[in-house]
Amino acid sequence: MLEKEKLRKKYLNERSQISQTKIISWSKKIKNRFLQLPQLENAKKIMAYASMRKEIETFDLMEELLDRGYLVYLPYTRKDKIDLGIAQVNNLDLDLKEGVYGVQEPVARIRGQEIPKDLDLIIVPGACFTAEGYRIGYGGGYYDSFLSKHANNAIKVGFCYNRFLVDSIPVEDHDVPVDLIITEKEIVPTK
Repeated sequence: MLEKEKLRKKYLNERSQISQTKIISWSKKIKNRFLQLPQLENAKKIMAYASMRKEIETFDLMEELLDRGYLVYLPYTRKDKIDLGIAQVNNLDLDLKEGVYGVQEPVARIRGQEIPKDLDLIIVPGACFTAEGYRIGYGGGYYDSFLSKHANNAIKVGFCYNRFLVDSIPVEDHDVPVDLIITEKEIVPTK
């Protein structure tokens, strides 16, 4: 755990140094690669995340997905259970407010629905990823808990800046790998 924490700090610190110009440019490339995925053709329900700080920007992507008729779900933190709930979002301006950890989350009035068992794609953030699909997140364990219970047949897609594709990280039994990683330079099917 100590090693993971050191790596998390290192990569998040490096990420905090990336210019906003690069974040915008790289995020656009990642969005365009995602929108070209063949897996989107038969997809209907997509779980995204609301980007914050220097994460890959997802708001333009979510607007585009909503415009194209996809059902978009966003997570909210359930601190009582160390788990994520999700809610379907129809309007990013009306359906989100700042929640736990300063992240934009679905407002209370749209929460409480069952988590769909038929999510098609889940976009997963992380501080870094390996070619095997493992990641270091933010240390709460929320995504691994959610993915182990609710990913079922969903394709898990990691969003990552190319410089944070790393050779190896410590992997624990509860870690859930993603199926694909999209960077500003490439789409990486995991091994």
